[in-house]
Amino acid sequence: MRQGRLYDVGGDRVRILIEAAATGGALGMIEIEVAPGNGPPPHVHSREDETFHVLEGELVLTVGGERHTLRAGETAFAPRGIPHGFRNDGRSAARVLVTLTPGGFERFFAEVGTPAEPGSPIAPPTADALARLVGIAPRYGLSFVPPGT
Repeated sequence: MRQGRLYDVGGDRVRILIEAAATGGALGMIEIEVAPGNGPPPHVHSREDETFHVLEGELVLTVGGERHTLRAGETAFAPRGIPHGFRNDGRSAARVLVTLTPGGFERFFAEVGTPAEPGSPIAPPTADALARLVGIAPRYGLSFVPPGT
């Protein structure tokens, strides 16, 4: 077993744990370290469902307008086609295991992220990096939606 590749994406750290190629496309799995006050804006995946399992800390997940506070050990599901987003409103980093079904979306993080080293500080997002992320998102069936959607 290898530790997985690390990427800094939008102010968070993403570790790719399982790639779709290793599961015949059935799933991909990532671990996200969500910095305090951070998380992606509301968005919709057209191709995959996401299952979130909080390993450490706390995460506020909004799915289809319903807000859920997840603590360590708790799990929630965000189906494809439904707007969702998450945020770490706590004072310390949250670690979240995300299963993507079917797999493939984990490649998005490798494409838009900046390679990172274990133990290094998470790189803050730059305007160029965020523009690149938004530009590449449609190729992965990802669209961003206005907050509150």
